[in-house]
Amino acid sequence: MKKNLNYIFLLPLLIILMQACEKRNFLDGTLSPYITIEDVRQIHKGTDVQMSADLLNEAQQTRGVVISDSRLGNVPEGMLIVQQAQPGKLHGIALKVGDIAANYRVGDSILINISNKQLKREGFLYVDAVTAADIEVIANVSRIYRRNLTASAIYQRPHEFEATYVQIIGGEMFPRPEVGQTFSGVKRMVNGADTLNIRTLPSAPFANLQVPRNINVQGILLGDSDNARVMAIWPRMASDILDVSDPEIPGDLGDMPLVFTGYCPDPEGGDGNYEYIQLRANVDINFAEIPFAVVTTNNAGANQPNAGAPPGAGWATGGARTLKFNLTEGSVKKGEFFYVGGHQKRISGANSTSLSALNWVRAIPYATSGGDGLGDANANILANSGNASGMALFVGTNINEGTVPIDLVMFGGLGTATVIDSVNNLGYRVANNDHYSPSHKETGEAQPFFSMGSNQYRIPHFLPANVGFFIQLGGVFNTTTRTWETPRSYNAKQLTKQSPASDLEVGEFVTRQTE
Repeated sequence: MKKNLNYIFLLPLLIILMQACEKRNFLDGTLSPYITIEDVRQIHKGTDVQMSADLLNEAQQTRGVVISDSRLGNVPEGMLIVQQAQPGKLHGIALKVGDIAANYRVGDSILINISNKQLKREGFLYVDAVTAADIEVIANVSRIYRRNLTASAIYQRPHEFEATYVQIIGGEMFPRPEVGQTFSGVKRMVNGADTLNIRTLPSAPFANLQVPRNINVQGILLGDSDNARVMAIWPRMASDILDVSDPEIPGDLGDMPLVFTGYCPDPEGGDGNYEYIQLRANVDINFAEIPFAVVTTNNAGANQPNAGAPPGAGWATGGARTLKFNLTEGSVKKGEFFYVGGHQKRISGANSTSLSALNWVRAIPYATSGGDGLGDANANILANSGNASGMALFVGTNINEGTVPIDLVMFGGLGTATVIDSVNNLGYRVANNDHYSPSHKETGEAQPFFSMGSNQYRIPHFLPANVGFFIQLGGVFNTTTRTWETPRSYNAKQLTKQSPASDLEVGEFVTRQTE
């Protein structure tokens, strides 16, 4: 009996070994005639390739939904672009079909014969010489999947996103467009620290649309045929381009109209979507008329694109390094506190007191959706340990490497490799406030970045971790002179799950105002 039991226990291992020894084992099933676009793309290894039956695992066809329309005038000549949605995945590919591209509409669900076709790359990957006989329209769908991406995410996984329908939020045209400049041709857009091209054929109906300073743009993402290292977006129509340039800022806004007064970097339990920042208004502000932005930075080791790398574009680096909250709705009165942060709006993590009754100007699910046009999804935007992190406040929502904040708070360790590169002038630009200055107050020497010259002020991390500290930034601000009479200090106020919301806005360590 014992011997029989041994055989029983060894049987699963024997089956695994038998399967491992065979190239493929379909348990007597029939090979599928279809192959996914994802698998088709993996066949190409850098040179043209004939898709034989062996390479296709005996498949003959792939499927996809058409996302291009040559009738709209802006798609590479003779190309039909299709994408295929699978659970948790979206991949696309171009088909070189010639003049018959005009026979297909956006939303057409098609079967494509790719057996013995060539797979080529000329900037972007495509299947060559697809004919009308190779295509069968089986349906038309009303919904076209579109992904909101950052340029950082695109360049991390370009082959995953190529030939799919995407949207980029918060792009800055570079160089700054001249009056009357149009989209016809190739225009460069900066998003975070990365550049994307926007391609518009002269024949496109919107080719003469004037180029604004800042845009949201959607369209088909393809490798650029003129530069193998650059990706390009092909808008389909004028409505794919939205002018999001900031309005002109009133000249009488004055210094430090808003200031940071506290932050919760480590709520009890998981941090994702529970971190938040407190600010106070020194004047009345209607954010629909005068927009602002709060940008956080996390320079922990896991957030560094390269070991020891400084931020490539400072506060505008994006990716896992910086994340932006646009303040474009709501209002705040002089003396009022308001909040920016995770959409959960809890005082110290899950199941704690709700802060929904407070004035939240911007709350987003940053752990899953990322920031407002800057910053990929990140479960921890305010670090709890390690390298210096912080937050900066800007007038307007569009920032670049050279944009200077109007307020700044930094906290964390003394390491400098990930926050400053004095040789190449890369880093986090500082505000002129109670603890930082773009020039040395005694020598006048330029020191535009944090951790340069006298810009060394860091609030420490507080231990133990994961107990729910709210860091109060108490100081005295004169709203008439717009100066700090008493610089901000710090106090780690421990919260509980039952702490009332009022605890954030009262007490001796709260920032006070005077006139």
